[in-house]
Amino acid sequence: MEEFSVKYLPKLKNIAYANPRAPLVGLTFMVPVIVYLALFFIYPLVFNISLGFQDMDAISFVTGDSAFAGLSNYQSLFSSRTFRLAIRNTIIWTTFSLVFQFGIGFALALYFNREFPGEKVLRGLLLIPWFLPLIVTANAFKFFFSGQGIINGLLVTAGITGTPVNWLTDPNLAIWTLTFVNIWIGIPFNFILLQAGLKEIPAEMHEAAAVDGANWWQRLLFVTVPCLKPVMSTVLMLGIVYTIKHFDIVWITTQGGPANSTHLLSTLSYQLAFREYHFGLGSAVANLMVLIILILVSVFSLFARMRGDNV
Repeated sequence: MEEFSVKYLPKLKNIAYANPRAPLVGLTFMVPVIVYLALFFIYPLVFNISLGFQDMDAISFVTGDSAFAGLSNYQSLFSSRTFRLAIRNTIIWTTFSLVFQFGIGFALALYFNREFPGEKVLRGLLLIPWFLPLIVTANAFKFFFSGQGIINGLLVTAGITGTPVNWLTDPNLAIWTLTFVNIWIGIPFNFILLQAGLKEIPAEMHEAAAVDGANWWQRLLFVTVPCLKPVMSTVLMLGIVYTIKHFDIVWITTQGGPANSTHLLSTLSYQLAFREYHFGLGSAVANLMVLIILILVSVFSLFARMRGDNV
């Protein structure tokens, strides 16, 4: 770097002085990015935030004549039982999905971090849940967990239960069933990223630890995990964002039912805005969801940097 600075920096400065428009030429390359961010990120975000403070329905949305509601939309949400259920479900959905997706994905990454007969075929099969379109996965599991589906058929045949279990129609059970489906979908994402990180750890480090007398668990705790921390932090951070904002599986399978018992923040926002046409309330839910994600990601990033992880 020092050699580059000594050799080329004076020439670059001379070029810049000789052509005063050079900085402007560089800025023109940034114009498409700025326009894209302004149109598809900044404007929708600002519009949605402002919409959360308005009393807007289908008519006022078309006419553009809506009254300023202040914090009444947020007050209505926090006094709503459905919103409190959505918060609880989002916590259950996110916590259990992250724990089991990461845990199982890490275990599989460790197992496949070696060569054995059929390893490539099995690895490809493990990625199937990630490749399948979510609408196919949701409808498949909707059939599997129905009253006459495969799961109940196996349970009744094996004598584990005498009557079919209401996996998706029991308000107390449905969110746990959907969380199980999401765990199955998310395992390949964690597995493939963690395995890529394991491949980057030099084999010499494990060999040196083994020579020093470290057993498998000690090598895992004191060699593998410290080297894998940056990848782990990235996987968990992406998992937080993807899981909280998830929409497809719940909406396709139950649409927030039965009796609003499986609504997440994302599905409740859609329900309020595009089914009941309470655009102000729907935007308020979306604003709170974005705020929760920003807080969690910021806290997680701060914690990771304090531990010395590069996120």
